[in-house]
Amino acid sequence: MFLYVGVKWVIKADRDRKIKFCCLQSKAAEPYMSVCDLDRDDVRRRFLFIEGPGLYHQGSTAALKVLAHLPLPYSALSSLMIVPTPLRDAVYDHVAKKRYKWFGKSDDCLVLREQDLLDRFIDREELLERSRSVL
Repeated sequence: MFLYVGVKWVIKADRDRKIKFCCLQSKAAEPYMSVCDLDRDDVRRRFLFIEGPGLYHQGSTAALKVLAHLPLPYSALSSLMIVPTPLRDAVYDHVAKKRYKWFGKSDDCLVLREQDLLDRFIDREELLERSRSVL
């Protein structure tokens, strides 16, 4: 799952609204993880991007695949796929280890109040219910 900062950045950059999101903690995430034979701990360690049935990516490949779906200039960064995966993943893992220090941490998925952001989540109903229970 993207960090909150990352989600907001992708939503802003994704003018064509190609990418949808799902909170790792939601019930809606379970079938996606199951199809990929992953559990929440796997996804906590490495970001998961599902392109379609039977086609998913994790780690640096997932991040670069997301960039490939964005308009220029961001999609041009997907050319970094030519860098060998072990090297890309080493950089990805380093950033992943530091992400909470740099961006903060939340035990629960963000509670969205902006309708435009909320519409981008496949688990929007769960998010709405969660936000009602918080208020």
